[in-house]
Amino acid sequence: MPWLSKEFDLRHALPLGFYHAALNIGVHGAIVLPWGSGFLNTPSFIPEKFFLGGSSSPVCTLGGPTSVLGFKSRGLGLTEPRRQVREDSTDESSSGRDFLGGDLAVTAFADLSFDLPLKVFRQAGIHGHAFACAGSLMKLTENAFRSVSFQRFRDSFRTSAGFGIVVPTKLFRMEVNYCYILKRQEHDRGKTGVQFSFSSPL
Repeated sequence: MPWLSKEFDLRHALPLGFYHAALNIGVHGAIVLPWGSGFLNTPSFIPEKFFLGGSSSPVCTLGGPTSVLGFKSRGLGLTEPRRQVREDSTDESSSGRDFLGGDLAVTAFADLSFDLPLKVFRQAGIHGHAFACAGSLMKLTENAFRSVSFQRFRDSFRTSAGFGIVVPTKLFRMEVNYCYILKRQEHDRGKTGVQFSFSSPL
């Protein structure tokens, strides 16, 4: 079956004129649907769906919505009980739920970067930042679109905020962040604490 997939990625950097501070903001969205007769009655295949979470910097992430800092990779969204769970497993990813992804994904971020007071950091390009992230996944197929409303869409967002240090290199961008989960849902895999991030520089 053919698939209809659309994505958009809007971002803007605003220099603030002091301490090399800049405000980066961005909104990412994507939708995927099976295309053909009765397509809204048809379920989406999991490999075609979108998943959110992970530790990639939203400032550097291109190609649609993926990153929500503070949440593990594929760590938020719709879930269902796993059919088989290993009794001897202690891994959080084996907690008895499978993450199903979504047909509609939206993420947004705001990131304020600024120089650190020590000259040695400024010379190396090491700087600080504070950020806020939000993300939502929704199911549209199998007639789920009938129950979509503005309130339900708003309530589906998970949010996080934090601050950290950015270490840029020629090969990658490393961040050491303290992430605070502002809003999560019952089965989401995310927690407040320190998170390391490695991303390709823009």
